[in-house]
Amino acid sequence: MVRTPRKRSLVTLRADLIAVAKLTGVPYCENTLERVLNTFEKGFLNHSIQIRSTTKPLDKRDLCFRFLDLESREHPLEHALRKGEVSPNGHEIYDWLPTLAEHFPALGYGVDFEATRGLTKIWQFIDGAYNPEALQALPIMPRGYSASLPLLRELGLDSLTIVGADYVHNSVNLYFRPSQASHHTGALVSTACERLGFAPPSVTAKVHASKTGCIAVTYGWQSPSIDRICFYVAGFSREDVPAYDPLLRNYARNVPALVDDPRFIVGWSHGPRGTYLKIEDDYTGDVSNIFETAMAVPTIELGDWEPPAKEPPHEGRRTLS
Repeated sequence: MVRTPRKRSLVTLRADLIAVAKLTGVPYCENTLERVLNTFEKGFLNHSIQIRSTTKPLDKRDLCFRFLDLESREHPLEHALRKGEVSPNGHEIYDWLPTLAEHFPALGYGVDFEATRGLTKIWQFIDGAYNPEALQALPIMPRGYSASLPLLRELGLDSLTIVGADYVHNSVNLYFRPSQASHHTGALVSTACERLGFAPPSVTAKVHASKTGCIAVTYGWQSPSIDRICFYVAGFSREDVPAYDPLLRNYARNVPALVDDPRFIVGWSHGPRGTYLKIEDDYTGDVSNIFETAMAVPTIELGDWEPPAKEPPHEGRRTLS
């Protein structure tokens, strides 16, 4: 029997977000949800939506949700600034994404929110898969980026397709598609953890990493090196989400969605304080298509790419900081 998907509305989404907060035991603020959903109404009513949880301890767990937009070409940071959803404080992180967009054309954008504070992160999907060394063209980058380039080369991470700026933690995420045979053996996670001084991954973590469809590294703006590395595996149904942790299965079987059988993405994150898992619900049933598109962009060889000519500074040039 084919069932009609549930109708999308802000009222439905708000109720479902509250249901997820109760399912996971995390706090939420009704005023924050109301403000965010109304401020970004077009995004939530017209684009793909994910709802995310983690296996972090309850006091560190939160309710996060996002929309992903590959259609409008509207930069969400501009809208967030106009509406006062973010407040630049002079930190370079607020200039980083606009600067990056001047060098690397955008395929689209995503916006992350947290249920007690509002907007936390903005993503840019890039129009090609770039060697991360191309980011040296940017005038501003996290402190640890240059120092990490030898490790990125060793790991074969040469196909950057998505970036993210976190305005709460002042951090940057770089997302890579797997491009080497070694990325599907579990060797990458072992090498990365060894080089970064993280705990060795478990056998299960290595098996998970060998199935990855996306590899992400996180830089704190002032951190000397990579802070975390995460391996994402997509395409799980409610019943086949892996039992790495009871929280994953409970979430997958009970989280609401607008479709009967949403797909889930499970991410395994490694850092200096250990590991934790992320699980993302394809609430609208079309998020998998978004990431398939983002991962299928053409490879841009470093020798074939040139940064755009720099415009001379002039009086009155707008800055986000």
